[in-house]
Amino acid sequence: MKQKKVSLFLLFFLCYLFKTATAIPPFAYISYSTYNVGDDIQAIAAKRFLPENSIGIDREFISQFEHNSKVNTIINGWFMQTKKLGWYLPHVKAPEKSWPPSPVLNPLLISIHFAPKFISSALSKEGIAYLKKHGPVGARDYYTLTELQKRGIPSYFSGCLTLTLDNPYTKREDVIYVVDLDNACINFIKSKTKYKVERLHHEKRKLMSLKGEERFQYAETFLEKYRKAKCVITSRLHAAMPCLAFKTPVLLIKEDRYRFGGLRQLVRSCSKKALLDGNVNFDFDNPPKNPTAYIPIRENLIELVINWVTQNLEHQL
Repeated sequence: MKQKKVSLFLLFFLCYLFKTATAIPPFAYISYSTYNVGDDIQAIAAKRFLPENSIGIDREFISQFEHNSKVNTIINGWFMQTKKLGWYLPHVKAPEKSWPPSPVLNPLLISIHFAPKFISSALSKEGIAYLKKHGPVGARDYYTLTELQKRGIPSYFSGCLTLTLDNPYTKREDVIYVVDLDNACINFIKSKTKYKVERLHHEKRKLMSLKGEERFQYAETFLEKYRKAKCVITSRLHAAMPCLAFKTPVLLIKEDRYRFGGLRQLVRSCSKKALLDGNVNFDFDNPPKNPTAYIPIRENLIELVINWVTQNLEHQL
């Protein structure tokens, strides 16, 4: 623990030196123009490790990004859209190519998920060569890890970068947040608790009209709720993983989703049917502490990112 505190101090000191030394932003993170606040939560998790003058690179245009020098970039998140697959911006022309990332990026490939329909793009001959060149690749889930390893790409299970978020609060509020569950679940939970139950949704069309810092501020309103919650009941990965990081009691209502493999094992979880049948050991008024299996994954993520940022800052200075 002492060594990690020293590493954090060194990172912040180097970030300060870099900020005062140059105005050129040599660091970047993946940003989003989607309507899912979970995407911005992933961006916040990456951005917090970087110097203040870091820039956002829109996920959908990562192949087209240009800069006059190499840009050190944390590449994490869910890669899924292409021109012919799920394009969701009707007033924006889709890029001809969605992967691999621009050659001007010096990437840290970590906490990455490739959607099944994106695999043919991500793991084309060109894509495989890119990942082998810049690996090892940190896979967010077991599905992505298996697909990478089948093709001989150096890779490992990294978990999700949102596990590295922090919680400065010690006191909790008497509010239970239910995130993206239906009325049956809401009514059941209300019948089992004396505390206030508030419903939240991660998919918000409002996000489409927000840019940059506005999106982060909006995502932070969700994170602030999760940090202080009595507990959180959710179907959303990027509510559950931050709650683990915040030590906020959380129950993940899951079905068998391929992208949860390796992550659902870290959190207390059950199916919707088990919840409604009362077959889950979770007291909403006195919620149990979270399992601790995530802690070594969190610590490894923090160490990997800090070391990568520190090495690139030292090289830049």
